Amino acid sequence: MSPTRRLLPSRRTPYDDRYPTCERVLAKLRIYGVDLDPATVTEQLQIEPTESQKKGEVRTNSLGRQRSPKIGGWFLSSEDKVASKDLRRHLDWLLQLLTPRADAICALQDTEGITMMVDCIWWSAHGDGGPTLWPEQMRALADLNLECSFDISFFGEDDEPHYTISKETAEQLNRALRKRIGSRPRQSGRNRGK
Repeated sequence: MSPTRRLLPSRRTPYDDRYPTCERVLAKLRIYGVDLDPATVTEQLQIEPTESQKKGEVRTNSLGRQRSPKIGGWFLSSEDKVASKDLRRHLDWLLQLLTPRADAICALQDTEGITMMVDCIWWSAHGDGGPTLWPEQMRALADLNLECSFDISFFGEDDEPHYTISKETAEQLNRALRKRIGSRPRQSGRNRGK
């Protein structure tokens, strides 16, 4: 008997497509590179991205604002592809597409200046709970040498979102804030106003 079969009865959280504590969920492969050409990534992986961006290409967002990405990006998202609130289903969908292309993913990872990750976004329906992963998803991510991050947002009783941000985003915001106000040292609560 395989170790996986032996573990199944002991698992506390079976797949549940309704996942009552989840409002919305998705998993997204993100590939970035300063000189990344999305068409080349598509050719290497033989998968059409759900979204891409080319460095310097002017884009208009939903608010009518224009921006020009400083790096190229290739993205494959489970959003609108998987009808489940169970993150494992979203990761399974993504990994089912990526696992047969492990050699191409490895070649991309070996390319100078390319970064790659799986980003899991999970919105809590009630301000509690959280996603579950099984060893199968963790093993498949490890076999593909893919880091996995979680962006989790909680909604309170007032139905207003209480957003969390990734460490990378927090660092970017802190750098931008320091540039705006100068790099003054932070004061602790005891020293303020003295």
